[in-house]
Amino acid sequence: MSDSNTSPGPLERADARWDSLTRASAQPVIVLERVARAAGRTNWFACRTATEYDGIVSGFLPGSKVSAYFDGRLSFHRYDDSVRAEILRIARRDHDCVVAVLGAAPPRLEVEFIAGAGELDEFEETLGDLSEVCFGAHPGDENDGTNALTWTVPDADGVVRAHPH
Repeated sequence: MSDSNTSPGPLERADARWDSLTRASAQPVIVLERVARAAGRTNWFACRTATEYDGIVSGFLPGSKVSAYFDGRLSFHRYDDSVRAEILRIARRDHDCVVAVLGAAPPRLEVEFIAGAGELDEFEETLGDLSEVCFGAHPGDENDGTNALTWTVPDADGVVRAHPH
């Protein structure tokens, strides 16, 4: 909580904007945790409610850079030929495409980075009865725009420090 002499921190700003931003989008909020000093490890979530978001916040690791995307830049779609074509288009343009399905413990996402048709063919084999995938270009951590928030989780001593992500 912030007092009247300081501006709100990123978590307070995220909480304050959550309701208005989620009402504006039919898509779940995609949350990406870039874990500090973990050789590129990430954790991804698709939160449909503020309660789901509240349930993951306590698990963010100290020093992680966390982004919440409210604008559908990564969004769920029924998997079909047009989605396959769009995934491959993004992969050609950006060298890979983020493709995910809800994991065994929602709201956690199981994410793959698809670079071409062969990898997408393999991914399709894992879909089974699932008909919905989340996909999009990998979001940059410094390009939030107006409908995303990024912040760094304080270290165990409460200090926010720069870390490699």
